[in-house]
Amino acid sequence: MRAVWRITKLVRRATRQHIATMRGMLMQRRRLGRTGLEVSEIGLGGAGLGHAWGKSSDADCVRAVRSALDLGINFFDTSPVYGAGKSEENLGVGLAGSRERVVVASKVRLKEESELDDMTTAIRASLEGSLRRLQTDYVDILQIHHQVGPVRGSYLAVADPPIHAIRLSTRDALAFAEAARILVEEGKVRFFGITAWDGSREAVGALLASGAFDTAQILYNIMNQSAASPIPPGFDDIDQGEALAIASKHDIGVIGIRSHAAGALVDRLDRSVKPDSDVARDHARAQRLSFLKKDNVATLSAAALRFCLDNPAIATVVPGCKNAAEVEEAVATADLPSLPSQDIDEIKALYRRQFRA
Repeated sequence: MRAVWRITKLVRRATRQHIATMRGMLMQRRRLGRTGLEVSEIGLGGAGLGHAWGKSSDADCVRAVRSALDLGINFFDTSPVYGAGKSEENLGVGLAGSRERVVVASKVRLKEESELDDMTTAIRASLEGSLRRLQTDYVDILQIHHQVGPVRGSYLAVADPPIHAIRLSTRDALAFAEAARILVEEGKVRFFGITAWDGSREAVGALLASGAFDTAQILYNIMNQSAASPIPPGFDDIDQGEALAIASKHDIGVIGIRSHAAGALVDRLDRSVKPDSDVARDHARAQRLSFLKKDNVATLSAAALRFCLDNPAIATVVPGCKNAAEVEEAVATADLPSLPSQDIDEIKALYRRQFRA
């Protein structure tokens, strides 16, 4: 009986691997702007790999990465900020032996304003730490992980509890790109990007048009569509300044972030949130979207991701999965048809009313 059980288990595992391989072969790829890189339309966001989006273990996170590889995901985004380096460590373990067939994007967040006086040294130090944790000798994309505005200052970074970070001016951001050019010459970086959300629309627009950056992380989801259209009356979120059109004009590869509004666009929250938080607000509003769950769309999270995939201006959407089950659900969403036009019309109507009755 034990031998039969082992054979059955091996057959099931082989079947799962075969299905994963076949699905991976079918994962759609999109061009990441002028980088020319072909990336999976669904990528893997690294915040969950650093335990930012609810409880998980390092082993869960590594399995998530390996499941993503099996299912055809080739774009992985992370940051040394996520879990104080833990995200990069888990990603490095998960990608072991597969580095040359994936695209890895990481970030730099300067710790002190004084580092702006010698950005080359500060950027190099941050990158060297990232490379060590990622177990690689280069990253495909190095991104600014700062809010940007017309003048330098400080702001409360998204964290729990919130922490102060540096706001970079447009000039600072351009100096970042210039200072980091030496890393391209050394083969440690291929392209530069900005995290183009939670900042001044004027500064973001100027940086997108500057030619200094090849990619941009842009927030876009059902709750916040300001990257694609003007904000509605009473809008109470971050205005993305119709950045998708600007990025498209300059052939900048768009990485769609916060597809699930920091975990709010789900049937049930998987972590405790403060009642007055943006996540709690958006989750309450999301209850008006139950009409999206029909046919093959079994969950609100699947509908939320499908909404983002349906925007051709986005090259890859990077949900922050923290375990293999979430990765599998995300990849399955790629097989779903686009949301029906009548559902899109209802979403737009709700958005214009800011999800009020």
